[in-house]
Amino acid sequence: MATMLNGQCPNGTNAESSSQVPMLWHFGRGRKPLTENTIEFDRQLDHLSVWLEGWSHEQRCKVLEGLLTRSNYNQIQFLWTTLQPALHRDFMYSSKQNFPENKFTPISTYTSREKKHKKTKRKFHRIQSAYIKNRGDVIQCNTVDPQPKVQREEEPLSEHILNYKSRWTEVLRNTGKLPVLPKKPASPRSRISSPRLLTKSKSAPALSRSINLPPLRRHIQQESPRNGTVSYEPVTENPQLLKSMSSVEITRRKKSPLGTPPSEQSAVPVIPPEGWQLYHWFEDYWTDVQRNEFLHKMMRKLDSRQLYFISSYLSLKQYRDFIALLPEFLALKILHCLSPRQLLVACQVSKIWQRLASCDEIWKSKCDEVEIEVPVTANMKWKNVYKDNMYLKLNWELGHFKEVDVKGHTGKVLSVTFDGRRMASGSKDTTIKIWDAKTGNQLQTLKGHTKGVWCLSFFTRNLLISGSYDCTIKVWNLRKGTCARTLFGHEGAVWAIVRKQNLLASASQDRTAKLWDISRCQLLHTLRGHTQAVFCIDMDDDCKIVLTGSADRSIRIWNTETGKHTKIIWASQTTSIMALSYHKGYFACAVGEVLSLWKLETASCMRTFEEHEKRIESLELRMTDPDKPEGTIVSAGQDGMVKYWDIMKDKSLHTLKGHHGSVNAIHFDETKIVSASHDNKCKVWDFNT
Repeated sequence: MATMLNGQCPNGTNAESSSQVPMLWHFGRGRKPLTENTIEFDRQLDHLSVWLEGWSHEQRCKVLEGLLTRSNYNQIQFLWTTLQPALHRDFMYSSKQNFPENKFTPISTYTSREKKHKKTKRKFHRIQSAYIKNRGDVIQCNTVDPQPKVQREEEPLSEHILNYKSRWTEVLRNTGKLPVLPKKPASPRSRISSPRLLTKSKSAPALSRSINLPPLRRHIQQESPRNGTVSYEPVTENPQLLKSMSSVEITRRKKSPLGTPPSEQSAVPVIPPEGWQLYHWFEDYWTDVQRNEFLHKMMRKLDSRQLYFISSYLSLKQYRDFIALLPEFLALKILHCLSPRQLLVACQVSKIWQRLASCDEIWKSKCDEVEIEVPVTANMKWKNVYKDNMYLKLNWELGHFKEVDVKGHTGKVLSVTFDGRRMASGSKDTTIKIWDAKTGNQLQTLKGHTKGVWCLSFFTRNLLISGSYDCTIKVWNLRKGTCARTLFGHEGAVWAIVRKQNLLASASQDRTAKLWDISRCQLLHTLRGHTQAVFCIDMDDDCKIVLTGSADRSIRIWNTETGKHTKIIWASQTTSIMALSYHKGYFACAVGEVLSLWKLETASCMRTFEEHEKRIESLELRMTDPDKPEGTIVSAGQDGMVKYWDIMKDKSLHTLKGHHGSVNAIHFDETKIVSASHDNKCKVWDFNT
């Protein structure tokens, strides 16, 4: 294909005499049967062949630019594909030899830049490429160098070459001339007809200049249209403005890209009158097939300068940064339609794309489409929020976390809770310690209980509630580090507490549960009905129902307004209910080594999980979508393992190992899990890393 654009066949013969690839413009493979339109189109191609021969290089480039601006995607794609064989490896070298005044700089593309990067690492020499961003770059690449490089002087011939030359000189002296190679007979299809036949075309105007090269004719052009005139009128002298412009020389006012003053530059090339006729045919009457056929025939008559111009202009067409050229509000509207993954790819295109694709407004809308689980601060960028949230979910799926050991208690750690970055732990050594959950540093120690602290819950930023084996509930002022209130009422150890809003519920060894207004430290109801100790308790977010689990193997649901139980669920046949957690219409409970998930409305067990090797001591349930349902359960037991589960899967997602004793308590949120163990320490499993 590369050689055919210059009229040569692959075997070195002239394309005009080849029967396989004819040089004639009007002839090609796959042509439909002859009609008036095809005959007229063939005549138009003949006129264009004559006009093209008479145009200068500057006029050709001007006409080509007009054609490219009037081309649609089909023509651009066709030209790009057809040009690839022509722009072969030796194109630049041979073009510089034929036209030394032109630059023929290689055009930078994404592929060439990638290859250059690899070659640079291997220390290969690479010629500087032209990075085309706008029309000015195309003009600069095709600017003629006013002072082309002077060719170096030829080296003196060696002695054996001189001897060889002298022998040929003697042959020339005897014969008088060199032998002439026989010429091949011309193809009958390439015979030139009389120029007077041009007036038969109804689509072409009469030529306003003398024709040096007569057009190529063929037998088909001698046929006249069957039904008289064609259905369109040719462009002759209209519009007058265009014709008048074509006869005026436009002077330059600015320096050239090479710095040449305006006075030394040639006049601006203008579009010849025939060019407007070509635009008329190209835009108004030709189909895509005819346009492509014309472009293909035309490229075979262009030299390497025009082929290079088309290539540079197509590079601009194909890689033009439309986002950067649009107004910012339109560019942002377009980027709004991309997915987050596509936005991240767009950020890698250029600095302008990175700035637009990182707009806070776009990423805020993307964050609104998903559930954000990471903490959001006032000054955070929404792109970082989305990224951190994505990594957080990925870390939960893959089990990637940062483990922080919290040491300081002298006895077994029985309870743990946290509020943001602060974490509180209660121990058998009767103390409560406040920690920095991020670093594991101890902040303060609270003393006041006489026995082990079995349960903890934050009330406000500076108030902490604790329940102890000494049968009391205390409210602590963290700012002062002292006990603010002590609640008496239980006659046995307080095993568990839960707080929602201003309502506090506590479970005790005395077989009762109590409801408190913690803001006034006032007892509201005593929940009686269990026949054994109440080990676990939970409450809904609206503070309307309370669930309690007992050693009598039953789970009771209580009304917070009346203090009466409304439902009893017998969740176990043999042993105590040791742990219980409720969220959004579902609750999970632990019976021995078995963990089960229940739906409260129907009081039915949906799924059981059996992986713990010893009794489960603590668990928490968090539902993300109760309609599907979707959610997570975290459990821990005497086997020293912490597990988290997807409620729709039979096996745990991951098992966290690190404690050397029984894990008594756990608490978790969207970013981390904290656990308390008999090995006198707590652990923070931080997934937000």
